Amino acid sequence: MYKGVLGFGLVSIPIQLYKAFDEERIEMHWVHTVCGTRVRYQKICPVCQVTLSSKDITKAVPLPDGRYVPLTSESEPIADLDHTITILNFHPLQDVDPVFYQQSYWVKPQAGGHKPYRLLVETMDSVGQVALAQMMLRSKSRLAVVRPFNHTVLMLHGMHYPESLRTEGAEIGSPSVAISGAEREMAIRLIQQMTGPFIPEQYPNQERQRLLQEIERLMPSARTPELPNQASEEVLDLMAQLRESIARKTGSGQGVS
Repeated sequence: MYKGVLGFGLVSIPIQLYKAFDEERIEMHWVHTVCGTRVRYQKICPVCQVTLSSKDITKAVPLPDGRYVPLTSESEPIADLDHTITILNFHPLQDVDPVFYQQSYWVKPQAGGHKPYRLLVETMDSVGQVALAQMMLRSKSRLAVVRPFNHTVLMLHGMHYPESLRTEGAEIGSPSVAISGAEREMAIRLIQQMTGPFIPEQYPNQERQRLLQEIERLMPSARTPELPNQASEEVLDLMAQLRESIARKTGSGQGVS
């Protein structure tokens, strides 16, 4: 999904990014219960009562008073062709709060980049550091963390910018609650009893598995949607055009083979 360069000081490592996770949600559509045809949604202006195409629509930013600021083509972000992921600094992994993490990607070295890629993986792994990087992804500037995974491969985690974090959440915790020493001791003992190694495979997505089982159970009732009338009319219209073309050629003395 992304091909570029990972810049490490004066070292440039040609790389590609691949999504590290599949979407957990199962794709669903609304269908007409009677015929099983997927329901499509059209863009309709409620004032003009007309169906709009993409050329009739402009992006606009809403204001608190209900007005909209339309954006021009010059206002839209310009696609940046610089596919360089620039490492800015190195930090201990525990210093990067997971609250800023977004999507995860595999970082794959390309031709000519295997040796510096391996050097970067082993060096970061040995010193226990991760790299904070700047990149352009889908025409937007992004922060990212690049880190070794399983001692052999690099992963990149897209990040939220710090100003995107809603500050009101920090005020939720109340420091005024009185907690006794006995309560703290019991809480510590409970946590210690429940502490163990983190094995991701022990925590599967049970809701997704349940839904997949239900889909499999309902598979015999799957329906093929009917073709809309418009498609049938288009087929008939095409047949009429073909017949007319043959008739014209025949009338003009041209044989049809």
